[in-house]
Amino acid sequence: MDGRINQSLTDLFLSNICDIKDEQIFLNSILKAKFCLLDYLGVTIAGASLLQNKEIRLCTFLKDKQEEGIIIGTARRNSMQNAIFLNGLNSHILELDDGIRYGVIHPGAPLFSALVPVAAYNSISWESFLKGILIGYETSIRIASCIQPYHYSAGYHPSATCCPLGVAVGLGIMQQLPLNIIKDAFSCAAVSAGGSLKVLEDVSELKIFNIGRAAKLGYISVAMAQAGFHGPREPLLGDTGFLNMMSSRFDEKLLHRSPGEELYINRTYIKPYASCRHTHAAVEAALRLKEVYSISISEIDSLQVITYSGVIGKHDGREIYGEASAKMSIPYSVAVALAIGRADMEVFEDPYISNETILALTKAVEVVSDEYLTSLVPHKRVAILKIRMKDGTDYEEKVEYPKGEPENQLSQEELYAKFKSLTAVAGKPKRLADEIISVIFENSEVNLKKLFNLLSK
Repeated sequence: MDGRINQSLTDLFLSNICDIKDEQIFLNSILKAKFCLLDYLGVTIAGASLLQNKEIRLCTFLKDKQEEGIIIGTARRNSMQNAIFLNGLNSHILELDDGIRYGVIHPGAPLFSALVPVAAYNSISWESFLKGILIGYETSIRIASCIQPYHYSAGYHPSATCCPLGVAVGLGIMQQLPLNIIKDAFSCAAVSAGGSLKVLEDVSELKIFNIGRAAKLGYISVAMAQAGFHGPREPLLGDTGFLNMMSSRFDEKLLHRSPGEELYINRTYIKPYASCRHTHAAVEAALRLKEVYSISISEIDSLQVITYSGVIGKHDGREIYGEASAKMSIPYSVAVALAIGRADMEVFEDPYISNETILALTKAVEVVSDEYLTSLVPHKRVAILKIRMKDGTDYEEKVEYPKGEPENQLSQEELYAKFKSLTAVAGKPKRLADEIISVIFENSEVNLKKLFNLLSK
């Protein structure tokens, strides 16, 4: 008889998830983990250059001069938990980090922000690091997927609420901690995780705080468990359990993984456009129409984006207060794509976000939900862009899988190009970018010591 038959849901979930470490890891999952690692490093190195001045001020208030943790993209170090927190901020500020339709989270940013400095300090092997990546992703995504779309609809920020659990388990696996310690860390993260989608509104710049806090909470949860603090035996179920607190409904079967089942990391997307993923289908539609028809924005009469209901009230805002709100806005993202023909980092900054012509076009974009398109989520997140010109000409473009989705993947060369452009933005020499790419992809195993030395330059 299976000895797990009397285990709690949490026990069963963690046992199945942690069993991944003993399975054969297929080449596609190893390659995807390397893709995600390189992508994370690129966006974090560039993010660190953008946030440098604010973070130096922040560190004066955090008042911690220990230097165990590397801050990726800088020569600075700080205490382990502060470094993890700062890496989390840096990894998300550009809105270019990876994500997944299933669960609606950014799993890589919080996870790598914790794994990298802990691995560097403890001289972790590539094999253990890889298992921490794969199992950390699997934990966060399965937890998030089972409570969606109700969790997001209730106003929670899923990356803030679900990713700390994945960070805790990923760190535990990477450090080869016993299952009982991993469970206590998971429980600690489950009873303390939180985060509101209020961070998306108007002048707020706090979306990145939720990512940094998720990374740090996962790390502290492991420290609590290692220190001997026990969590509740069943943190997921019950009236005050994670699942009931976070969602009006949940799909428990998504927590039960079959041995050998394809890993969720292979379903993640890598972003080519510097805005929220909810904008990307519409952005790509705009870019296609712009390229094919050379649309002049002065001749546009009206624009309509037809898409799924989840974006209404969250990503349909037409008032732009700064870079953060521009990146969250479908209307702005479409307007700037049509006006400039790009959706890179630059067009979500001044002078574009204060350009009167682009802002006027932003206000002309109507975002409406469609019942059928809503029914396709999360398997597809479709957008249809309709443009009517002043002369009565109509243009229409539908995008089902924007670039970067597993069904429409970035090539390895496109990933390298993205990484090199990000490191160039940060003022890093091309030689350093080439070395990092070489260390990650040249051999089957990554020389982590060499990689971490490069990241500290």
